[in-house]
Amino acid sequence: MIKHIITILLSCAFLTGQAQELKSIEPSLNDYLLLLKAQGYMVYSFDTKDFNGSQAEPVVMEYVKGEEPKDVLGFSFSMNLDEKLVIGFAPSGNDSTAIYTFNFSEGRGFNGRLKLRAIYAPEEPTKSRYSYESRPFELVPPFEKGKFIPLVLYGSYWYEPETGVSRFCGESIIKPDLSSDIVKSIPHFFVLGIKIK
Repeated sequence: MIKHIITILLSCAFLTGQAQELKSIEPSLNDYLLLLKAQGYMVYSFDTKDFNGSQAEPVVMEYVKGEEPKDVLGFSFSMNLDEKLVIGFAPSGNDSTAIYTFNFSEGRGFNGRLKLRAIYAPEEPTKSRYSYESRPFELVPPFEKGKFIPLVLYGSYWYEPETGVSRFCGESIIKPDLSSDIVKSIPHFFVLGIKIK
């Protein structure tokens, strides 16, 4: 009888152990994407098949609260649109700049640098902290030739005195007219997009 009880208890312990097993699995591509994003790499892809063969002028605008927006590129040029347009961001190796890229497929594209601004936090007045996030724009057709089409916003965190923290939260997709609530709080941001010719 005691042997039967011990056997039943061992069986239950074995089954309980089976139900709570923890094992290693192969990481997915999404797992790597989360890691890259945490390191400051962000990528946005746009299907441009409908505009295949058209010319597109890249545009990078800088917005600072209380100032007129300005064109960061300072010159204009056009690239052929193909199947896809990719806009991406990467760390530059120092805190005060970020790398951006436009890739018009088949290796045609260019890179540039964005000059960032430090977040002011009263509790650390001598420390310069740079924190930026990005959001895609809502794509609202029709897309008129020669009119700026905003695609991605790259903006700084802001300090919130009520909570004593810096943050970047709000809408996950930005309205093309910049009327989204989050935009009202961002002190410094860039808008990257194109003009189709």
